[in-house]
Amino acid sequence: MPIRLGCMFCDRSDSDGIDAVPTSWFSVEQVQDLDVSTQAMSSDRSDAAWQTHLGVCPECQDAELWLVVPSQSVE
Repeated sequence: MPIRLGCMFCDRSDSDGIDAVPTSWFSVEQVQDLDVSTQAMSSDRSDAAWQTHLGVCPECQDAELWLVVPSQSVE
């Protein structure tokens, strides 16, 4: 079954219909079944999500998780 992977931080859709979760993505979880996702896309609901899985893409990891790097003291 294809995976419809979306990022929690950005609106990218280039991982829609992939066969496996890329190892470069972080914290990926299934959020709904493929059938529910497909029905959501065919409905007129604006709040309907197209993703079956959500995680953090590599680009957003670089942009959003930089805060976890310890700061260096200046002497």
